This record gives sequence, C-alpha cells and structure tokens, in this order.
Amino acid sequence: MKYVIINSTILFIVACILEMTLHEFGHYFASIIVHAKGISIHHNYVSNMDEGLPLKSILFIKGAGPFVSLMIGIVFHLFCSTQKKRNVGFLFNLYMTAFGYIGFFGYLMIAPIFTSGDTGYICWALKFPIWLTISIALSGALILYLLIRNLMNYFVEMGSKEILQKKETRISFVHSLLLIPILLGIPFTTLLNLPIVALISLIAPVCSPFTLLWDYGNALYKNYHLKTTNSNFNRLNKLNFVLIILLILTIIYNRMLVKGIYYN
Repeated sequence: MKYVIINSTILFIVACILEMTLHEFGHYFASIIVHAKGISIHHNYVSNMDEGLPLKSILFIKGAGPFVSLMIGIVFHLFCSTQKKRNVGFLFNLYMTAFGYIGFFGYLMIAPIFTSGDTGYICWALKFPIWLTISIALSGALILYLLIRNLMNYFVEMGSKEILQKKETRISFVHSLLLIPILLGIPFTTLLNLPIVALISLIAPVCSPFTLLWDYGNALYKNYHLKTTNSNFNRLNKLNFVLIILLILTIIYNRMLVKGIYYN
C-alpha cells in the first residue's frame, strides 16, 4: 500500500500547514481589527506591538488563533459527517478536522506550562488560579480524546470492505493510512516550521500529531458499525498528481510567508 502511504502523508502535510497558517491569520486579522502597530504575519507566528493596547484587545488577538482552529475543526467535522464518498477529499477533511481541534484543545492542554502561548497568556492575564488553569487543560485533553475517538471510525472507513474484513489486511491498511504518514509527516512539517522565534513553534509540529494515535488501538481492532466504506479503494492506492501539486503549492506559500506579509 505504498501509494496509500504517499497520498496520506501528503494530505497530512498539506492539512497541517494549512491549518497552522489559518490559525495565524486569525491572529493577524484580529491585530488589524484592534489597530495594533507593526503587524506582520509569517509562516508560524504573527508579529505586532501591543504596547498601549488595552488588555481586552490583547486577549482578543491571543484568542483569535485558537478560535479559528476550533471553527476549522467544527466546519470540517460537519463536512465529514455529511460526505458519503470515502476518497482523498474526505481524508483531507478528516485531517483538517483533527488539526483544527488540536489547534484549539491542544493550546488548552499546554496553558499551565506555556504562559506566553495563546491560551496560557489568557489564563495568566486574567489571573486564573493554577488549579483552574490545570482543570481547563485536563478538560481540553479529555474533550480532544473524545473527538479523536469519534473521528477514528472515519479513518477506518477509508478502507474497502474486503480490506477491513480481514484482521491482517486491516492492520496493514491502518498502519499505511495513519501511523506511517504521521511518522513521515512530522519531520517534514517540522522543517516547514523553521526558522522559529519561540520554542512552542517547534514543539507543536513535533508532538501534537501524536494526538491522532490516542485511539489507535480501536482503529486497528474495534468492530465499528461502519456506515460506509471506500468503494473505490484503488484510487486511493494510486499516485495522485493533484496531491503532489498541492504539496508543492503548500511548500511555496509556506516559504513565502517566512519573509512575511507586512500590514503597517
């Protein structure tokens, strides 16, 4: 299933970088709305001068990125729940859903550790007691686990009925669809996060994708009551030149953003 691995790895990279970029555009446009100075957006961060801004404006900027991620997760989750065909488009929607949720609930999880991060700063600025911040982090982890668990049956549905009926072929398929693309994709997305201005910008691409493996055992063995399966699996297991073009475009706009887009 080498082409399943290739196609899923490409979609992993494209979705991960796209979600990260949209997250940063949330901060970017929020900075514009509150009339911050020195605004620029880059591949994995937004720069602005918040001196003189009221606290509510700074909190609005900090919260905009995670809010965009949450909306991405919800919208693409709705796409997944209504889409009938299991194809590369569906797999892209799945990855966008997962990375959207990770971009929100993942930030809740690290709030007690990284006070300079989006949600960590909000908790610090609002002077939340540490027990409350930790409770928010634990709640975020629990909700994220439940969401990933809900998405896992969709990943399994990417296989054909024949593949999923046999234990050996199902295990091989799930490894090819999820595990190997994650292991291959993480170094690639980490490289696309360079250069960095904060350590968290490197920790996120290295650690957060492993969230997709939280319910991996069920993907391998659980007897899901699948609503549908991939009736055209051969197309998933063929080299897809459209995906290669998407990957190239992703690399291009990511590298262009390293230099930044400057607003004022």
